[in-house]
Amino acid sequence: MWADNETEVDLLGFDFLVDTLFVALTEPRLLPLTVGLLGDWGSGKSSLMRITRQELLKIRDDEESPSRYVCVEFSPWQYEDYDDVKAALMTTVLDAVGARAGGDQQEQMSRLRRFAQGLGRWGRRGGRVAVSTAQAAAPLALLAMDSGMDPQVLDLTRAGVNAAASEANKLLEDPKAEQPVSGEGPAEAITDAGRFRAEFAKVVSTLEHLDAVVVFIDDLDRCLPETVVDTFEAIRLFLNTPKTAYVLAANQAVVESAIDSRYPQLRRPDGAGIGADYLEKMLQLKVAIPPLSAPEADTYVNLLLAELHLDDAQFAKVVDETRRRREAGNLQVAFTVGMAGAVLGDVPPDLVRDLNWAASIAEVLGGGLRGNPRQLKRFLNNLLLKHRSAQRRKITLELPVLAKLMVLEEQHFSDFQRLFDWQLTGLGPISELAAAESIARGGSTTFEPGGDGDTSQQDVADTADESSGARRSPTSKRGRKATQQPQVAEEVQAWSVKPHVRAWLRLEPPLGEIDLAPYFTYSRDKLAFSIAVTRLPPHLQELLTRAQAEVAGQRRLACDEIGKLPNAERVQLVEALVEVLARRPGGPAFVTALELAERAPDTLPVICDALMRIPSEAVPRAQAANAVLRLPVGNPTVSALLDRWESSDAPGLKSVISAAREAQRRSGRR
Repeated sequence: MWADNETEVDLLGFDFLVDTLFVALTEPRLLPLTVGLLGDWGSGKSSLMRITRQELLKIRDDEESPSRYVCVEFSPWQYEDYDDVKAALMTTVLDAVGARAGGDQQEQMSRLRRFAQGLGRWGRRGGRVAVSTAQAAAPLALLAMDSGMDPQVLDLTRAGVNAAASEANKLLEDPKAEQPVSGEGPAEAITDAGRFRAEFAKVVSTLEHLDAVVVFIDDLDRCLPETVVDTFEAIRLFLNTPKTAYVLAANQAVVESAIDSRYPQLRRPDGAGIGADYLEKMLQLKVAIPPLSAPEADTYVNLLLAELHLDDAQFAKVVDETRRRREAGNLQVAFTVGMAGAVLGDVPPDLVRDLNWAASIAEVLGGGLRGNPRQLKRFLNNLLLKHRSAQRRKITLELPVLAKLMVLEEQHFSDFQRLFDWQLTGLGPISELAAAESIARGGSTTFEPGGDGDTSQQDVADTADESSGARRSPTSKRGRKATQQPQVAEEVQAWSVKPHVRAWLRLEPPLGEIDLAPYFTYSRDKLAFSIAVTRLPPHLQELLTRAQAEVAGQRRLACDEIGKLPNAERVQLVEALVEVLARRPGGPAFVTALELAERAPDTLPVICDALMRIPSEAVPRAQAANAVLRLPVGNPTVSALLDRWESSDAPGLKSVISAAREAQRRSGRR
């Protein structure tokens, strides 16, 4: 398995992005420079910065000389809870520069450090609350403002800037502050941002064998709005001097939103926030990380697997050959079993096995996972974890089958839940799934219920069995084909024609002939798996599944059947429904409970009691109005339930219930 850490080995084919950063950072005419390295969560920003940093550190006059670049790594996220981020960033940069400074420059470094420490004391003394009360005082907000902004807002901002500067100077001159070193007079003390910046620039410019100080700032999109702004302020006000560059890795939308949140009262003439303008002012260059293409994603997965089975020397050969092939373009998979054989000669059998199953699920990974390195890595980790757990218990799971189920579970959970509900109605392969695969792979796509036994539905069932070669377990209790009942046929049709389900059904391998029960044991992280449901007799499990169908007609027919059950069976089934409802209020059981209470009034007290126990925040807003429309008016239990929801603080619930009850009163419903 693989740790979720940044790496200095490029497995993603990001050479072209490294080159872009490298060229920008080593071009003297661009300095000072602030670069935004922009990409989604898990897109590889941290690794890209680390690889670029390693490339810069290789640049030196000779083997004995230090690098011509001082590279600094900083994460503001690690400091925001217990330190002033401005001071922390400034101190980190000063420590790195100080390590290269000569003895005659250490006095200047001492003055710079004292200023940073004083700024830190001011931040800690003033606290977040004090700083937040002067939001309009941010100098960088002025820089990002449109010239057409209301003059009164600008005047307030300028006044805030002056007040903040005055307060900072008072704190820096506090007699309790650290005194200058012996022999240093008060006139030499640094007391403002301009003086600090000038002194810092002087030190950097006089360092020998130095082309630039490059600061790599990561995790900015994890930070609070105040920390985001503080980081930019530290760069622009104090550290933005010749021979310096700053690379900030972030999700652009998250950072823009944080800036908007930090300055809610500052708006453009069109009412939009200032986040986008702010970044335009702060970033002189943007480098966007694109999602991985299909061949790039396949190559990345294959390299991760190779890393598990090869020693360092073998893996280095594979990476070098992959890099060479990528130089010709990323339109083909750059690392395969064949390439491994050409480079290594003898390929470890375990690697051959893993590359083979990885090729079989490559299309599966395209269903929502391709394009994001971290999601790919986490998916593989989760897949191997479940597979090895099953092996430990002597259970055989085929990796392509497990992977296909996991993709549906992760990307479209409600459809995965439907598949699991079908599995609960009997043993052996899922006949509904076999019928759905037949539809998706070119079988009949329409049903014509009625007539002499619904011949068209029987034909679809036969087609499904023929196309899948379904081998039913001899102990199967399913006892029917998926389309022998009009309601089931309608549900299979509705499920299989969803575009994302249809695409999933067409992926290899087909699952209609496989007993998936063992796979659900290891691939049901969030399923509403009810003990009460599993204790139901098979015919009641099947009835409960149909009662939660997406097709309204099927659902209502099932509710009518429940109302006609013998009392003992009805109580047992309602108990199972209530347990499913409690575990997953946002699922189909909520609608089923309302319709059952309407069609079988004797179930109303139990269902209302179950609804009363659901936290108001978990009540699905889209269905809350249905409770007003379906549950009987005037029933004390119903009134208590609706009163509870209407008096709730849950966002949106009160207004939904109030509007529905008002509409009910106007219609004169009794």
